[in-house]
Amino acid sequence: MDESSRLEGDVFDLEVTGTLPADINGTFFRVQPDHRFPPLYEDDIHFNGDGSVTAIRIADGHADFKQRYVRTERYQAETRARKSLFGRYRNPWTDNESILSPTFTAHPKVDPETGEMVCFAYEAGGDGADCSVDVAVWTVDADGKKIEECWYKAPFAGMIHDCGISENYVVLALTPIKMDFERMKRGGNKFAWDPNEDQWYGVVPRRGAKSEDIIWFRADNGFHGHVAGCYELPSGEIVFDLTVADGNVFFFFPPDDNITPPDGVAKRNRLSSPTVRWIFDPKAKKSAIRTPAAGDADVWVADERSKPVVTWLTNGEFSRIDDRVTTKPYRHFWQAVVDPTRPYDFDKCGPPAGGLFNCLGHYTWSEEHFHTDKPAQNGTNGKSGEEGKFGLEDMYFPGPTMTFQEPTFIPREGGAEGEGYLIALLNHLDQLRNDVVIFDAQNLAKGPLATVHLPLKLKLGLHGNWVDNRDIEAWQRRRGTNGDVGPVQVATEPLPWQKKLAEQNGTGA
Repeated sequence: MDESSRLEGDVFDLEVTGTLPADINGTFFRVQPDHRFPPLYEDDIHFNGDGSVTAIRIADGHADFKQRYVRTERYQAETRARKSLFGRYRNPWTDNESILSPTFTAHPKVDPETGEMVCFAYEAGGDGADCSVDVAVWTVDADGKKIEECWYKAPFAGMIHDCGISENYVVLALTPIKMDFERMKRGGNKFAWDPNEDQWYGVVPRRGAKSEDIIWFRADNGFHGHVAGCYELPSGEIVFDLTVADGNVFFFFPPDDNITPPDGVAKRNRLSSPTVRWIFDPKAKKSAIRTPAAGDADVWVADERSKPVVTWLTNGEFSRIDDRVTTKPYRHFWQAVVDPTRPYDFDKCGPPAGGLFNCLGHYTWSEEHFHTDKPAQNGTNGKSGEEGKFGLEDMYFPGPTMTFQEPTFIPREGGAEGEGYLIALLNHLDQLRNDVVIFDAQNLAKGPLATVHLPLKLKLGLHGNWVDNRDIEAWQRRRGTNGDVGPVQVATEPLPWQKKLAEQNGTGA
């Protein structure tokens, strides 16, 4: 199922079982890494493919399909060469010498009230390959202009994949999967899991921040998944919800035996991934410490260690909420769920590519936990049936030969939070093809309202978003010749990082 598709194309008026809701009018975009050429290393990982975008346009009860590679500098260079030029994931010592460029935020967050997009970068201080502990956070306004930027120091060079934003703060989840310069120079992986390192959370102001304003909170070892909600209490404390696995999810980045001697903990072969709620006080007492990775730089760390307030045993990933309530208290969230108690047809399907996400789950916080006041420390939720300690669970299982990719919420116009639809890609592992399924977001157990059949197999994707057609048209007007933003302007000179890399390569600007 995870073999390269190498596909670009269009399919007009896809076949549909059921009825596409008449009020859905927009496009479901999702991305996948998809190697166009054989990788330089046979054991290359999934993430290192070429970026490819799917667009499922839905309107008037019909659906159309479009697939395109993103025409990046990498795409252009490899097209000219007719071969792969990149080596191991984010390791320039294994790349073709003609290639070098920095990276960008995996998960920017958009504030629905202001239209601002909050972005971040880790390993930001050098060329994106020097294992620096520099972290940058910046804000782009609704017109595409950068209006905030601040730089911070992390305790070590690790992965910050996702973030959360509240009205006034950004929370960065620093996962104990670490970079090592010498390992990279030897041609090894950029990252390695450290089972002895804490998980960390950096809290910074969204506006007018200074480098010393960051506060890092630390807790026992865990692997961060994706963020559900993030908002502030009247006390000023921050509620931050995400999945946290109890071991290394990225098995392809095992511990480095030269740094972390192997032990039983690192060999775990079954993980759990609950939804964990943290509450951070941005005004907590903190102290400056020094770490080996940060050198002489101050790293500002909370004096007290953090513990989860809630641990809901959802065993899922790819958390999504109604994006209209980003930065606010929220009631509903959805996940792709792993339920090992359900049947799986191994004979027909083999190992489940991308993980056994065999269910979709809808979770509704109980009144006690959908709150504006700080709840009591109430520990771990046991296996909840339809209604558990923390709220309601609504689950859909498609059958023993199918798994899901990340779900995305489609809001109903004028509806309350959580009123609308859930859209997701369904993998038919026995048939090597995909469907797009659409549910009533608050009644997954009923099954799909509509199934859009794709006559092909897509590669396993990563993430996606729903964009309402009114938003697309509004942005087209703003970008028009007479719009208030105007057409995209071609840069008149290289950006600073482009100049720096050009100087390093001796190629000129």
